[in-house]
Amino acid sequence: MTTPIPFKLQDIDCQIARSSLVDFTLYTKPDYLAGWFHHELAHVLDKFLGDVINKRSPRLIIMAPPRHGKTELTSRRFPAYALGKFPDITFIATSYASDLASSINRDVQRVIDCDEYHNLFPKTTLWGKNIRTVADGSYLRNSDIFEIVNKRGVYKSAGVGAGVTGRGGDILLIDDPVKDAAEAHSETVRQSVWDWFASTLYTRAMPGGGILLIMTRWHEDDLAGRLLSNMKKGGEKWDVFKFPAIAEEDEYSRLDGRLLRKAGDPLHPERYNLEMLERIKSGTSDEPGVGSKVWASLYQQSPSAAEGNIFKRENWSWYKPLVPLSMMTAEQERELFQALGIVEVIQSWDTALGTKKQNDWSACTTLGIGRNRYYVLEVWKGRLEFPEVKRQVQLQFDKWRPSRVFVEGGGSASGKATVQATRRDSLVPIFESIRSTDKVLRADTVSPTHEAKMVALPEGESWVADFVDSAANFPNIKTDDDIDSFIGAMEEAIAKRGPMEIPDELLRMFGAGA
Repeated sequence: MTTPIPFKLQDIDCQIARSSLVDFTLYTKPDYLAGWFHHELAHVLDKFLGDVINKRSPRLIIMAPPRHGKTELTSRRFPAYALGKFPDITFIATSYASDLASSINRDVQRVIDCDEYHNLFPKTTLWGKNIRTVADGSYLRNSDIFEIVNKRGVYKSAGVGAGVTGRGGDILLIDDPVKDAAEAHSETVRQSVWDWFASTLYTRAMPGGGILLIMTRWHEDDLAGRLLSNMKKGGEKWDVFKFPAIAEEDEYSRLDGRLLRKAGDPLHPERYNLEMLERIKSGTSDEPGVGSKVWASLYQQSPSAAEGNIFKRENWSWYKPLVPLSMMTAEQERELFQALGIVEVIQSWDTALGTKKQNDWSACTTLGIGRNRYYVLEVWKGRLEFPEVKRQVQLQFDKWRPSRVFVEGGGSASGKATVQATRRDSLVPIFESIRSTDKVLRADTVSPTHEAKMVALPEGESWVADFVDSAANFPNIKTDDDIDSFIGAMEEAIAKRGPMEIPDELLRMFGAGA
């Protein structure tokens, strides 16, 4: 296992700090926790900068997991370092949101303004005031753009999708073009990012200029995925650096060929050791991890298409009632709930109208929330017209007496009508649930709990075999209403228990973070 390289500020020679990005970073930010990964990444960026200056049109993709220090090095320190060495170059720096791009812009300015920077690059300075329009003797400086005094150097920031016309860039920098999993799983968002990149940003590259994409992977068809796919088909070549959180094979330095880490070693053990990474991936006895699919994309940088293996058969847990659930008396039910530790029962409906064979099903999942596990009590489904849907909601409520009943609303007219009619005509505690239209994304948010074997099915119930088959083949099935109602119940149950203790990037994916 590697350890941070110890140093004192006075030990870093100014000449070295002017010619090495990692030493520049340590000189201007002494508390930066630099491991072998950052030294290797800095070497890659140093080479990229040299190729830009020599008009070689470099194309570079860097893929690394969240919270591993890549943004500090690539998006904050690298532009300041490059403008110090070459104050006549121009940057166009972008991120998924304009406010984030502006925040990073201000961070780059702070680096350039600091005393340590002036020790290294005294000729690279910024105008002293916030200037939004150019006047005699002044240079632009605000959160969108700044210019280097007495030089041609410019740094322009923008959000993905924003216009950058009127300016060209020697370096086009893209830092995480999508915000979270919801955006990454949206075909519309992915296409708009691609259209913006191809028709707007790419056209701003100066002759011989470079394009640098830094991102954490979310989806196989994200911006990096499309560029890699095009390259395989004979398109433009990109230099690709993929840094998985845990090495999948022995990795060697491109600088000198030495072994960097062995298969199974963590990327940045100073921040995330192997035990912490395994806990994020697989969870603990109390909380599930992120699951294998999220782990593969977000941490290992190897997203894959949905292949019908979100709810694997072997990941279900089982419980065995003494008598079939459908034949239980109220007393037997109370005894079962007490034995299993069930503290609350909820129901989730996915409604559809019509009795013809080709119509979707209306489906209801009844879920028991235990102290350490979730228990599926029943998954009911049938093809019903509206009056029967309302009647069945009442029957299922009377059968299980859940504390809350959720019905998918949003774009579902039948769901809205069911909620309104049930509220008007009964005492069922019914609520409209607004759910994402991307069912695979929703499944991904609850699959870690299932993968951790925290969801149990009853042995011997007639509906179980059909449900397990549907779940195993989801999303590649014609009708998924029973799975949709199950996912809805799990979403509500997990939300009630609170967010998992995992990084903010993942909390956003689960809808619990900013």
